[in-house]
Amino acid sequence: LCLQSLMLGYMAAVFSIQMSSSVLTTINSDIGPSTAFAWLSTSQVLPVGVLGPLTGRLSDIFGRRNFILVGNIFGLIGCVVCATATRVDVAIGGGTFIGVASAFQQLAWTAVGELVPRKYRAFALGAFEMCALPPGAFGAIMGNAIAAHTTWRWVYWVPFILNTAGLFAVFLFYRPKNQYIREEGKTVMQELFDLDWMGFFLYGNGLLLLLLGISFGGNVFPWYEKSAGTICLIVIGALLLVAFGFYEYYWDQIFPLFPPVVMKKTRGVIMVLVGIFLFGMMYYSVAVLWPQQIMALYTTDLIKVGWYASALGMVGIVASFVSGYIFTRFGHARLLFLFIITVGTVAAGCMAIKPESPVASTIFVAMQGFTVGAGMIVSTAMVQMAVSHEYLGVTTQLAVTARNVGGAVGTVIYTSIFTGRIKANVAKYVAFPLAKSGVPFQSLQAVVYALIGQAPPAVLAMLSPAQLGLAMAGVKQAYVHSFRVVYLSSIAFGVLGVISVAFCKNVDHLMTNQVDIKLDEGAKLTGGVTDTGEGHIITIAEQQLHKHGHHHHNEKEI
Repeated sequence: LCLQSLMLGYMAAVFSIQMSSSVLTTINSDIGPSTAFAWLSTSQVLPVGVLGPLTGRLSDIFGRRNFILVGNIFGLIGCVVCATATRVDVAIGGGTFIGVASAFQQLAWTAVGELVPRKYRAFALGAFEMCALPPGAFGAIMGNAIAAHTTWRWVYWVPFILNTAGLFAVFLFYRPKNQYIREEGKTVMQELFDLDWMGFFLYGNGLLLLLLGISFGGNVFPWYEKSAGTICLIVIGALLLVAFGFYEYYWDQIFPLFPPVVMKKTRGVIMVLVGIFLFGMMYYSVAVLWPQQIMALYTTDLIKVGWYASALGMVGIVASFVSGYIFTRFGHARLLFLFIITVGTVAAGCMAIKPESPVASTIFVAMQGFTVGAGMIVSTAMVQMAVSHEYLGVTTQLAVTARNVGGAVGTVIYTSIFTGRIKANVAKYVAFPLAKSGVPFQSLQAVVYALIGQAPPAVLAMLSPAQLGLAMAGVKQAYVHSFRVVYLSSIAFGVLGVISVAFCKNVDHLMTNQVDIKLDEGAKLTGGVTDTGEGHIITIAEQQLHKHGHHHHNEKEI
């Protein structure tokens, strides 16, 4: 029951992002139109990356139960705001609430990991991820079907119901013992004061500005205009992150946001995180471009598009279960992760061979789906085993953040490559042949825009059937060649990922029977977390060591 209660909130988080992003245009045409409608999904994704490490760190210190409850409450608010919105900007505000909720609901990964013996962690995470099968695989189909048959507002009411159920279930059944880090002789308020607020301010704002700058770069302000706004956001964000790095390294404190003990594990943690980051870059290239590829080259029937698109999520979620089993049964995590990321890179390269063939492409997308699902489980279990229990939350959330930020950076790189290529290719394969076949030069631009769906199609009436056929074939060629360049460029990131994973540390010797957290039996309405005084406690002597100013690098590994 405890696991199911954690699943409900996690499912709500996956449902709201998957279903709403599949019907963005429908929502926009109903309560819009607004140029910022893509933010309906961005607002749900950004907070997860930015808040991830903070929620992880807080849950390590104060226990996870209350934060998962807070996440469900935020989810409720966000879903209601979105479902009742009458303007796009209101719905975007609601999306931000859902994003914050998601950041807390991701704590379920940590909560599941610490409830089972260490050697079964990968298996438990894989089994837990299976609950995301309905939204992860069929979210897009469900979203389109709901929008077609009832109203798009149900896209938000469904996660609302799940959040409500999750809130009550977690409250009743999830009661972990001794899940905290205490400071001797201090109240909870004093502990809150000891948190790394400065570090979080630098990191949170730095990452937020960087991601905003990056996502404006391709959409709101085009790159080639080198707009000051975009460049300022990116530069200020990057500078804040650099400042954050120095601050964390030189300023000693009791609860640093990124604990040095974790950050010093180069092969155990850092290399795995780099691998996850590059993996995220590679994966999101497919996640973003695959739906575009289906619509441009294969079919425009929305339900069929949904089925094609589901190949990625469906295979990925099944893969997470399989890989978790293999990891737990045979060990050799590093070799397993290496194999997974290599297959992913090869599949990305193969996508470039015949983008015009739906069967071949769907198979390669499924292969990538497999590597993503498997890779996320294996890598998360690897970093969870590499650190001691009091850093479990922050390390797990770092893995989630690494994937999201990698994805955001990747998406921008790929969309800008794609937009650049498609402009050049449309000129080459569409405009030149049409000009040769006698289309007057002054109406050429209107015709080309109409063909790629950026202008009303009425203008196409002036083309003869032969010219129209020529143009349609040209558009397909232009898309095929543009997709090819993007997939080839993703190989580079894959290769870097393979190299970084090759240097990871093996964790076989850490696969023990140790269980980090036990639960209270039975459901109670009163009383939160049982405390038998056996949790991790920082003594007054240890607190003295951390008086600000000097930094000691010889702290013992706890």
